[in-house]
Amino acid sequence: MTDIPPPAGPSNKDRRWALIVLVAISTVAFIDRSILNTVGQAIKDDLQITDLQLGLLGGAAFAILYGVLGIPVARLAERKSRVAIISVALATWSAMTALCGFAGNFAHLLLARIGVGVGEAGAGAPSQSLLSDYYPPEKRASVFSILGLATPIGIVIGGLGGAIVAQQFGWRAAFLVVGIPGLLLALVSWLTVKEPPRGFSEGRNDTDPAPKFGVVLKRLFSSKTFRNILVAAIIVNFVGFSGMSFLHPFMVRTFNVDYTTAAFAFVVVNSISLAGGYLAGGFITDRLVKKDVRWYGWAPAIGMLLAGPAYILGFLQTEWIAAILVLILPGLFSGVYFGPTFAVTHNLVEPRMRASATAILSLLMSIIGMTTGPIVTGWLSDHFAQQAFALGDYAAICPTVAKGTALADSCRLASAEGIRNALVIVVTLFWLAALHFFLAARSVKRELATG
Repeated sequence: MTDIPPPAGPSNKDRRWALIVLVAISTVAFIDRSILNTVGQAIKDDLQITDLQLGLLGGAAFAILYGVLGIPVARLAERKSRVAIISVALATWSAMTALCGFAGNFAHLLLARIGVGVGEAGAGAPSQSLLSDYYPPEKRASVFSILGLATPIGIVIGGLGGAIVAQQFGWRAAFLVVGIPGLLLALVSWLTVKEPPRGFSEGRNDTDPAPKFGVVLKRLFSSKTFRNILVAAIIVNFVGFSGMSFLHPFMVRTFNVDYTTAAFAFVVVNSISLAGGYLAGGFITDRLVKKDVRWYGWAPAIGMLLAGPAYILGFLQTEWIAAILVLILPGLFSGVYFGPTFAVTHNLVEPRMRASATAILSLLMSIIGMTTGPIVTGWLSDHFAQQAFALGDYAAICPTVAKGTALADSCRLASAEGIRNALVIVVTLFWLAALHFFLAARSVKRELATG
């Protein structure tokens, strides 16, 4: 590796501004992901599409391309300007989001959503690589936790704001309101965010060409720390996507509340808990690793151990207000993992490997977690609902039963029992994640010391 003294780089003001802009960009991305869930029923009614087609718009049309294309975009970010890549990506997905508002049929909307996935693939890995060159290793958990605030902020704006716009002006307006500001933010990013030298935060200027992808893979998967961090993060996302998918139905079925109340519960639980967990995990871990770097594994491990029973306690509540209040707590614990996970991954590799490392980690976390978590949880829910339904074949009878009848109440109670039992079982996987975080802690000190 060729290191020369870094030239005069960005100032503290520059790096703070870069963090603000990148949080805003990530928030726009998550608003876009949330908005389809908010206006999905309106789209279904207007375009006369099926639930399967609606699922494709919110799942495969976005997630597969988003995950897979993240790798080649990350490789490009190891060689070219990350600011330019992020800005072009933001403009691309914002334009495609706005185009969703002009879709005349399912095919048009599908193509626009595919375009959104292609665009958003260019933001995550380059953003984290950029921040690693702005902020030194001892501050990265905190910085990544701040970047992670885009998720809860996006949930609030996309969930509540999108619903308000769609209710007043229609679902097409909601996509336009989300898309157009992103185009302006892309211009702000392009013109005002500076590109720091590679390795600048560590007092270096890495001028070597980016290593081949195989070298990055070998570096990552030869690390016991990374392998355990990866498995733990996949499990956390498996559970997390399951909860995101079924918390709203859980509230409706278990407490018989209306959709608005359930949406309020979803926003409160996820926004408050994720924000608190991300920030606590990042700032506390950065403070603790100054004394012992094994806290990169210990902090999220402790969070996972506490999250499991806290979630179970929340799902066993009999009043919806009590459930909301209790379910805020486990999110604080489980959110601790985010900052340390990405920080230690970046600290294990060289500057020109960090975008690729982020893309690999994100790909496996999102694809495995997003696709398998909700499917397994849904299957478990159907299984337990059938066991709880004493009047025959639950799957054959309940989907067509008339509302307001005694049979409908029996179906709802069985469905509530099914989703409750499924979620209780799934959240116990947090303890398996804790084990892998503890195993990562056993090797991280040696691996960071030897480089």
